[in-house]
Amino acid sequence: MLPPAPSFGRVMSRSRLVERLADHRFVLLVALALFVAITVVYPLFQVGVRSFLVQGEWSLANYRAVFLQPRNLEAVWNSLWVSVIATLLATVIGTVAAFLVQRTDLPAKTLFRVLLVLPFAIPPLFSAMGWVQLAGPVGLFSQWWREVFGVASVPWTIYGPGGIIFVLAVTNYPFVFITVAGALQRIDPSLEEAARTSGVGTWRIMRDVTLPLVRPAIYGGALLAFVSSIDNFGIPAVLGLRAQFYVLTTRIYEALTIPNMPLATAMSVLLIGVAVIAMVGFRFAEGNRSQYAVIGGKSVTPNLIRLGRMRPLVTGALALVVLVVVVMPLFALVLTSFLRFWGADLTLANLTLRHYEAVLGAAGAQRGIRNSLFLAAAAATILMIVTVLISYLHMKAKVRGAGLLDTIGIIPFALPGSVIGVAMILAWSNPVVGPTLYGTIWILLIAYIMRYMAFGLQTTRATLAQIHDSLEEAAHTAGASKLRALKDITLPLLRPGMVAGWMLIFISAFNELTVSVLIWTSGSETIGVWIFLLQDSGFTGRASALAVLTLPVILILYLATQWLARLEERRVAGKGT
Repeated sequence: MLPPAPSFGRVMSRSRLVERLADHRFVLLVALALFVAITVVYPLFQVGVRSFLVQGEWSLANYRAVFLQPRNLEAVWNSLWVSVIATLLATVIGTVAAFLVQRTDLPAKTLFRVLLVLPFAIPPLFSAMGWVQLAGPVGLFSQWWREVFGVASVPWTIYGPGGIIFVLAVTNYPFVFITVAGALQRIDPSLEEAARTSGVGTWRIMRDVTLPLVRPAIYGGALLAFVSSIDNFGIPAVLGLRAQFYVLTTRIYEALTIPNMPLATAMSVLLIGVAVIAMVGFRFAEGNRSQYAVIGGKSVTPNLIRLGRMRPLVTGALALVVLVVVVMPLFALVLTSFLRFWGADLTLANLTLRHYEAVLGAAGAQRGIRNSLFLAAAAATILMIVTVLISYLHMKAKVRGAGLLDTIGIIPFALPGSVIGVAMILAWSNPVVGPTLYGTIWILLIAYIMRYMAFGLQTTRATLAQIHDSLEEAAHTAGASKLRALKDITLPLLRPGMVAGWMLIFISAFNELTVSVLIWTSGSETIGVWIFLLQDSGFTGRASALAVLTLPVILILYLATQWLARLEERRVAGKGT
């Protein structure tokens, strides 16, 4: 007896399944989901499980300890209000600076661009040290103030919430500056010209046309600045612990030193919740992304605003801001590297080169620089490829599930670096499947990928939001495949944003400290680890000297990426004409 023939519905279902499996977008989504699962979900799962374990048994005791102890609730509240204010200040600084550099006839733009991004070259720990050296009780600026005004004390304190907010703001504003500058560079000038032809003034155009168009980039940079602020450990540790001002990251660090790993991971889960709430809030504020699609297929040369008689005043004001938030901390860091001991009087007798001689002759420091260069470049390259594909599937291809990958990818940035380090140890010291990575340099690479995935997602998403769907639709109408349209249309327009994202990831990973110091082993030291070890051992001068030696590397690479970005802009503009 013959078996019954398959029903028409079953045939159609199998046909759809075969068709779906043959769809390159589905295959790509599965590959990306596997990548995100290995690098993000699995370590996060370890953190979540450990937060519910007490002496090997399931329990909510860790969460009860978090919510029932007033000092923990106070730390949560302190983290929120300090990070919000610092983010607002960083957003204002970054947006205004980006507008002045990109859209006005400001002189020395290249120099301003380089200087405004330099805070990325200084680890937050040493930024805090630099400000203590400048504005602390025995700081250079504090000494000058007392001598000039004849007073016994200064009317400020660098320790406490005020100092933390200020240093967080001037450390994180480059997130906003880079993303907003990239968006301003790509706005179609015809939109502003239409408003100007109608008799609208310059400031009205900026308020009603330009600002709404770059709003996704502002929100994207602000989100990164907020998560970076609430995640930061070095600045609150240096400027807050002395004043007994605790935030969530310093409370987690305190729990890890006891050690109380379950309590630390329970508090880390709170940070994940804060990050998710912040992300949802920023997405809601962005509204409909399609209204921001303003990149066309022709050459784009944004109009410059003539400052006229205000040019010297505006230039001087921006130069003063750069002097205060960029040059002065660098000066303090360099000065500390030449002083015989930290806090010594600034005299010729107290200046020395012995700190540089010591670090340049150390084989470990040289190995740390090589490892950091490899890890930062590898993490940046891998992440830009992965995040571009995720953002494209989410925003342009509209593939179901890509939005979930986008959401998962941005969550780890809310975790303290110390907890990410612990998650790496738990996940890869004895993995369920695959080789043991703990004790190798590869665990550092996975940690960097997990920590900085949000950078790539934010920068690529902000750029894709401005690329109109009609460009790919026109290519499809002309007979081009989806892959051909992606390669020849979308990617060339996306490359400036990719360069900006690559730079963000590289500079941040190159100076990474908190994660690396927990999972490094002999032979896999990074530059951040060596700086920390020197500082922790009391060799502040050597630590500062090693930090100063990394600055030329960062500066050269930044100038190279800017040069490549300009070449790419000219190439794309040449194609559009």
